[in-house]
Amino acid sequence: MKRFIIYSIISVGILAGSCTNWLDEENQTKYSAAYIYSTEEGLHLAVNALYALLRNYANDTENATIFAHERGTDLAVSNGGTGNFFGIYDPNNLRSSSSQVAHMWRTMYQIIGKANEIIAAGENLEQTDRLNTILSEARCFRAQAYFQLYRTYDRLWLNTSPTTWENVDSPKDYHVANNAEVFALIHDDLDFAITHLDWKSIEPGRFNRAAARHIKAKAALWQKDWDTVLEQVESITQSGGYQLIALDSIFNAADLNHDEALMVQQWSKNPGGNLSNETPRGNYFAAYFIGLYRTEIGGTAEFACSYENWGYTYGRVLPSPYLFSLYDQTKDNRFTQFYIHRYRNTTSNTIAYGSTQVAPGAYFPLYKNGNKNRNVYPGCTKHGDIWTRTPFETRSYKDYILYRLAETYIMGAEAALMKGDQSLAKEYYNKTWQRAGNTAFTGTLTIKDIIDEQARELAFEGDRWYFLKRLGILISQVTNYAGDPEIAASVAGRNNLPANPHFIRWPIPEAEVINMGAENFPQNPGYN
Repeated sequence: MKRFIIYSIISVGILAGSCTNWLDEENQTKYSAAYIYSTEEGLHLAVNALYALLRNYANDTENATIFAHERGTDLAVSNGGTGNFFGIYDPNNLRSSSSQVAHMWRTMYQIIGKANEIIAAGENLEQTDRLNTILSEARCFRAQAYFQLYRTYDRLWLNTSPTTWENVDSPKDYHVANNAEVFALIHDDLDFAITHLDWKSIEPGRFNRAAARHIKAKAALWQKDWDTVLEQVESITQSGGYQLIALDSIFNAADLNHDEALMVQQWSKNPGGNLSNETPRGNYFAAYFIGLYRTEIGGTAEFACSYENWGYTYGRVLPSPYLFSLYDQTKDNRFTQFYIHRYRNTTSNTIAYGSTQVAPGAYFPLYKNGNKNRNVYPGCTKHGDIWTRTPFETRSYKDYILYRLAETYIMGAEAALMKGDQSLAKEYYNKTWQRAGNTAFTGTLTIKDIIDEQARELAFEGDRWYFLKRLGILISQVTNYAGDPEIAASVAGRNNLPANPHFIRWPIPEAEVINMGAENFPQNPGYN
């Protein structure tokens, strides 16, 4: 399998500290700041470091920031553990001092800051095709980070200036950027990338033209710029480099660099995958979305885990009854391909299970002593990993798809619908709908159909919270459908979110408000 490996001993040096004092410290990497920011190859290394930083963000083991939004939607049964308060919108914990809030803000601005340095340095070099590719990747990182900040916090500080020894101590003009400024920068960065990147990168995992167009379409949806969305979707469709593949091939491998994936985050046990020169620690994606079945077999014991049950699990975020109700379970193959619905006793012993016994080879009933047992609750296997880890390992090194063609088509269906083009909307809608085994949709398409198909196809792929927020239905969907009524602890969000409508955006981190000055950049409404 071809891997995009970044040597973190370089990455750490590039990402550590400010430009002011970096040159005064002993350079362990053999790459000086002068080399990094004054040569084409140096800027290539600097961009590599951004890929490592983004993986490091996904490997946020203590805070589980990357899963926080997955918990708080209509599709999830949030099942305890770190960050559960985001799933149930707990007003006692969802506040500006939370570590998740700070971690996302800090990491995205760290990416932006380094991207600014790369982009500014590139202006002083001879313009070549390779340099433009490097700058395009940096600009994609910046656009992606600002888009993430905008969708999460609603308000952000827009900065495109690099930090240098000349300006590091200069006063900053902290103020909230307006929407026009934010989207102008995002589109400008992406347009540059679209012009200079190839449709597919030679090295898997790097930004390419398809990913840039996909992000541009996502951003245009927030602006209700349906024409731009359709332009990007059509361009990707006509590129000839991407196509939908069989359902059982999308997620069922360690290497996910296939024709449906527009951009894939590469993971590997090879040194250099994160911000460490040791073997990377991997991520917890595989363990978060599958039930805690092992508790019924033997807890943390190795024999309690099996490949058949998808290995070691934490069972933090599980599919809601509402999500399952959206599938025609007799036709839609996603219901079986994307989920595990029951767990087997894979030991040679009969296991006491409440008032009953589960024989070797038999499945654990969902109900235990008359109550639904969340330890054996169905799980989502999209991120499940039986390829890169032993059954009892906690961490995974399976690739993670950042953007895929199925989402591109669903965005196209929504944009066409909003323009009143039923024919085109159904053409895009039917691509994922029929691929799943359903009969072609021929009726009148509605926004409800788009909302439901987005859930059926893209559940637990990182976008549902933002999708509902963009449509203005996050509160109503959570109120009506979040959690499982038979698991009381999972439905607190149904009341907490309507009672705290400001939770549709995250608070600005407390430390950042202090640093910028509340008089310049006040806290988001509703938060202290």
